[in-house]
Parts: sequence; structure tokens; C-alpha cells
Amino acid sequence: MNFLKKLVDKIFKINFNDIISFDFPENELCGLEILLNNVKYEFLVKKSNKSDKIICFGGRGGVDQSKRKLPDFPRHSWRNNFVESLIYYADPTFHVNKEIRNGWYMGTKDDWYLEKIALILEEIEKNFKIKNENTLFYGTSAGGYSSLVLATLIKGSTALVGNAQIIISNHYKGHYNTLKKYCFDDLDEKTLLKKYGYRLNLLELFKRENYVPHFTYFVNVESKIDLNKHCFPLMRGLQELPNFNGNDVEIILYHDERGHTARNERELAIPLIKLYLDRKVYNYYEDATILNKALISFDFENKDKIIIEQQRTIEKLKSKRIFKIENKVNSFFKKIF
Repeated sequence: MNFLKKLVDKIFKINFNDIISFDFPENELCGLEILLNNVKYEFLVKKSNKSDKIICFGGRGGVDQSKRKLPDFPRHSWRNNFVESLIYYADPTFHVNKEIRNGWYMGTKDDWYLEKIALILEEIEKNFKIKNENTLFYGTSAGGYSSLVLATLIKGSTALVGNAQIIISNHYKGHYNTLKKYCFDDLDEKTLLKKYGYRLNLLELFKRENYVPHFTYFVNVESKIDLNKHCFPLMRGLQELPNFNGNDVEIILYHDERGHTARNERELAIPLIKLYLDRKVYNYYEDATILNKALISFDFENKDKIIIEQQRTIEKLKSKRIFKIENKVNSFFKKIF
């Protein structure tokens, strides 16, 4: 039995070309299946008539397919906390082979699944009449990687990620070697990186697209693989890019002894996501506690509680060490590295 049927009452199976005109139910989470190039893409979708913004949640890695049912939609339990439209997108790469535990939406050497997901999401956004600048991608670890890729491919959108992989070949070798074996027919490393480097290294994708998205990247300094193999290479690589297309990159370092698996807890993540959607956390605006009208009308009774939650989030972030990376401060990082 498809696990999607246990999550929602309604599942719609439609063609890619019909997405833009499909009549989605409003304010109701439903399932969506799109068959594209003989690959089934599965989503949880909610179209809101109370907001002009959308949050897209990425998946996870470390999936033991003998124990976890597919499709996998982390954080779908958060759905009732948001007035905005929502999309959860599953990773079809797990269906390539049962041995795969970290798929990174890679697909096969001939078909990059994450690129197809970007095309599908753009069609859904057109249907919902949502602008790219009102789109937020949220995810951690493998879901952080997919969020950064999608924010790069869907220009003008924003990503908020935690302990995301930046260079997949730098991650745990067991997961990476399994990915190479089943997704890229065990290509030798040199050929793999030459032909598909932009799919395995976000810096290479930035170069290919000539674009760096607006994103904030939380990194736990207690996770050495995240700090040394992903965060520092990202800092070095950003120095070599000619411009950021007017976008900003924030890297927020924090300390949590749980290492890579440490995440922003639900109590912090949910108000943080809402603040980023309204561009109120970034730069720590003085009016950060001012709620959007849609949220006030949706949950007016809890307005004061939400304001307090948002203000606590702002204060927590102010206490963290922040790097704001722009062209004009690249010389600063050259001194460090």
C-alpha cells in the first residue's frame, strides 16, 4: 500500500502539462502524483487562499528502506502551523535501489530528478499565482542540499537550511559510494565530477547558473564534517564568484553537542520560517514583530503569543555568531583562509 494514502484523504494523479490549470482544493492538504519521464514524483500540497506565500519542505537522508515507508515527508506534522501554501516533495531516488539511504534527489546519470522537481514546483506556483520571491525552501542535511539547489534553479526564491551538504563527495563515503554505484553506474571519480559536478557540488551549480540564491545556512560547529567539509569550502568557494546577483548569504554558527543531527527545534523553526517568509529576520529589522495581515486574520486570538515567539527567535539569533558574505568583504575571508 502506498504510504501517501495514509497521510491524506485525497490524492490527485495528473499530467505535468495539466498542473497549471488543475483545480486544487483550498486550505486542504492533499497528495499529488506526477509521472514525468516514467518517474513518479510524489508531493503533499496545500493551496492557501489566506496567503500569497509558499513554503517548500525538503526530504531527509539516512533512510533505511527496510524500516521506513515511502514516500517520506519529514515535518508534515507541522502543516497546521502555517497559514501559507505548502509543498512537501519526496525523493524518488530511493526507488532506484533499496540500498540507497541518501538520495539527494539525484536520480540517474541521464535524469536529474531535482531538476524535474524544480519544473513541477514552478508549475504549481503558477497555478497558485505565487511569485518566486514569495517562495521559501526549508530543509536540513540532504533536505538542505535540495533546498539550496531549488533556490538556485528557481531564481528569486529563498532558502533557509541547516547542516546542509554543500559538496556531496565530501560527505560520508559509504552514502556517497552507494549513490555513485546506483545513480551513476559506478563511474570513475574523475569522469563523474567532470560530467556531473554541478549536481554534486553547489559551488559548481552556482557557476553554471551564474547565480547565487538568497539563503541562510545554519552550521553546528560541533559537527566537524559540516564545518570542515561543507561550511569552510563554501566560504572559500564564494570568494571566487564574481557577484551574488544582489542576493545575500548568511552563515550562522551555533554550538550543539549532538553534532550533525542537531536541528533547530520545532519551537524555534516554525516562527523562524514565518519570519523569513516576511523578510523580517534577515538584517534583524526593528519591526520584526509586526505580523502580516493574513496571519493576524487567520489566528487573531493567538496574535500576542505569536509575537512573543517571533521576538524570542530574533533575540536567539542576535546572540549567535553571524557571517554576512558579500563581495566587499571577500578580502576578510582571504585573510582567514
